[in-house]
Amino acid sequence: MTIPYINIYRHFTVNLVPFGPEAGDLKVNPGMLTSGQTIDLHMFFPFYGGLYNYTTISVNGYLAFATVLDQGPTINVGPQSTDWPRQQDPAMIAPYLCKQQIPQSGNPALRAGIFYRLILRQSLFGRESGSNMNLGGTMQSSSFFGQSAAQACPGTPDSYARCDAQSDYFLDEMMRWIQDGVAGGSMFRADAALVVTWHNTASAIAGRSDIDAGQSATYQAIWLTDQPGRLSYVILNYDRLGFDAQDVRANSRLGRCRALFNGGNHTGIVEVDPTQPYKNSPKILAQRSGVPDVVRGRYMFRVDDIVRPAGCSNKTGGTYPMMIYPNIVNMLGEMSVDVNAMCLDRSQTYILMIEEREVATCNILNAAIARCNLPKIYDWGTKTVYFQPQTGFANDDKAFVGYIYFVPPTLDPQRLDIGNLYEWYKNPMTSSLMPISWYPRNFTNPELFNTLNQMGPRISDDALYGVQLGLYVIGYREYKDDEIKKFRPEHRTLARLATYTNRNGFDYRWRPQEEVINLNQVQQWYMTDWERWNTLYTYRVGYFKLAPIRPNDLNGTELLSGLVSAPISLHWLWSPEDNRFGQSTFSQQERDQRTEFVSRKSMEMCHDW
Repeated sequence: MTIPYINIYRHFTVNLVPFGPEAGDLKVNPGMLTSGQTIDLHMFFPFYGGLYNYTTISVNGYLAFATVLDQGPTINVGPQSTDWPRQQDPAMIAPYLCKQQIPQSGNPALRAGIFYRLILRQSLFGRESGSNMNLGGTMQSSSFFGQSAAQACPGTPDSYARCDAQSDYFLDEMMRWIQDGVAGGSMFRADAALVVTWHNTASAIAGRSDIDAGQSATYQAIWLTDQPGRLSYVILNYDRLGFDAQDVRANSRLGRCRALFNGGNHTGIVEVDPTQPYKNSPKILAQRSGVPDVVRGRYMFRVDDIVRPAGCSNKTGGTYPMMIYPNIVNMLGEMSVDVNAMCLDRSQTYILMIEEREVATCNILNAAIARCNLPKIYDWGTKTVYFQPQTGFANDDKAFVGYIYFVPPTLDPQRLDIGNLYEWYKNPMTSSLMPISWYPRNFTNPELFNTLNQMGPRISDDALYGVQLGLYVIGYREYKDDEIKKFRPEHRTLARLATYTNRNGFDYRWRPQEEVINLNQVQQWYMTDWERWNTLYTYRVGYFKLAPIRPNDLNGTELLSGLVSAPISLHWLWSPEDNRFGQSTFSQQERDQRTEFVSRKSMEMCHDW
């Protein structure tokens, strides 16, 4: 008798993750469908600025964090629909908010219900971190009568909490989904997930004929967070939406269904799809997608502080917030940012317009993510940016609007880490080997990147991040231009110090790559001998830039996008004519000669100034 029971619930389509008892789910108690069943999440999940270790699951298509008043045909939430504080405005994640029911008879009732499970990473419970990766695993089904969750997750007696190798693989797969659909998703490590599936629900006052006619809905919410509770993402999967409202006979007058995120207490509300077709018929959510290159009916959002739409949208008018990563950027530019905005077409070219500055050219990673190369900005502050194609409605409404905060190199959180900056201004240098570190996922192989149109690899593919990186020294100077009545800046590539191999292993999604800089070696100079003896000293300060090596680059004038360091002194590049970085080791006498030369040259320059 158990085999038919398992087969009934083993039902999922291309855009749903497995659910049902065999996948480890529990079913919401039939007596608590309308009011909602509250479950313990066993850790804090961030949502809209709050931290919640519980949620209430209701048949009416929401995960709530407060009591929901559902009197009348419509469930009212949000600043426009409630009179808070006189009326409650509960915080909620609502994949399909309207009055619904679970069919009680007929074939649809055999598989109808609300299923939920909590998935936790084994390492949260002190398990050995290397034993729970299961990188080469598959989403194999667990036995319905196998090990209980109480044994797998110590301290979590509820049987809906899963904690085993399959759970770790599920979380790794969700990270790949996030990485392929969300700008900046590669820096997120999922340690916990709540999976809730509404299966074969019907509108609240639908009759047997409506349900038999296929007017039912199946959809799913996956809520992910990391162990510290800093980042949180929601994935919504819509398999089938057979009704627009709680009304009967496909009428959509009463109790219109909505898909939304509500912060509660009038803090804000965000619709899943702000387009006109959704307003005409919410059922369109199952036909469209925020990741159209992957599957239909899937939408992604970042929800920890405010709700930020990820993936892409088909909105063509008004304003729509872009997801930009990183959104705090070095004012020196020459780096790239990832953007979620409109759904992208590879036959089109796209630009990122920057307020009062040059435009940034963009490349398409996939249908949901574009990578834009920023120019030099030379400004400190927030600038409005607009993303749009260069054809079509490029000159019409700028629907996709975002903001980037440009900061000096010393305040850039993405800057190249070269250790203690004060050490770079000392003479002699305290050490000839200086530290350098960066996160490898900031770099992609330009050769593979340029063939994305033909190959189409996933962004989560580790091979995309295997690239040779060059460490360049950029000199900076400025001179007065009488024509423009201001100082004109000049950035020049002076030399390439070293070459590094970007580590693209799984562990380096979050770990920084740490290397050393040998100050006694220069791989390639981009200055002549005369310039090194006469011009080098005019660059009072400079900085490092780590960027992919461009083939056949003889003068270093066109460096690819990369990471730059904070400003440093370049005196360690100075040397007497007979000591020009031509050897790998230096005697103490030669070091003393360089130190004395730097001191003497500095005094001469100071006197000239």
